[in-house]
Amino acid sequence: MKLWPIALALLAGGVSAGSTAVSPKVVLTLIDSVPSTLELDTIAFDDHQAAMQGLAAIATDNGAVDSASRNARLHAISALSKYCVSSPCDDADPAHQALLSIIADTTLESTGFDAVVLRAAIEALGPQRVGNDLALLVGQLASPSRDIRAAVAHSLRDLCNTQAIGPLRQQQQAESSDQVKQAITEALRVLGQGSPCQ
Repeated sequence: MKLWPIALALLAGGVSAGSTAVSPKVVLTLIDSVPSTLELDTIAFDDHQAAMQGLAAIATDNGAVDSASRNARLHAISALSKYCVSSPCDDADPAHQALLSIIADTTLESTGFDAVVLRAAIEALGPQRVGNDLALLVGQLASPSRDIRAAVAHSLRDLCNTQAIGPLRQQQQAESSDQVKQAITEALRVLGQGSPCQ
C-alpha cells in the first residue's frame, strides 16, 4: 500500500492509498524535518490521536519510493518517539508497537534505504524508555552495520537504563569503528552519571 503521492496528486488536493487518505498538508509538514508534536497535532492532523495513528501508518508503510516519500517516512518514524499515550511509554502503546514492527521488518538489513529505516526506528525507540527494549537493543549491537551499532548506542543512552552499561562496555572493547566507539563513549558517560536522564 503506497501512502505517498507524486507531485501531481499533491497539486490535485489529496491522496488516497487503499483505505488511507493522506492530505497534502501532512506530506508538506513531514517532508523537510521532524515537526513538533504541536505542529503535527494542529497543522498536519486534526488532533493528537489522529496524529499518532497517521504517523504510525506512514512510518510502517514500506511503499515509499521517491525521496520526498522516504524523507517523510523517516520523519514520521522519528516523531513516533514523542507519541506514547502514557509517560513513560508502555510496551503495548501503538507508537511503540509501530516502531517494534518496523524493527522486526528491517532487522536483517545492513545496506540501502531499509537500513536507514531500521536506524531511525532504533533511535526513536530509546526516548520511549520502555524497559523491555533493553534486550532487543543489546541484540542489535551485533549488527554488521556500524551505522546501526551507533544508532543502538544512542538509543541505549536515551533508554536511560543502567543495565546497558555492561553490554556497551563489552561492545566498546570489541568495536573496530571509531564512529561506534564515540557513540558508546557518549552513552556510557550519560549512563554513568548515577541518575541518568533526570
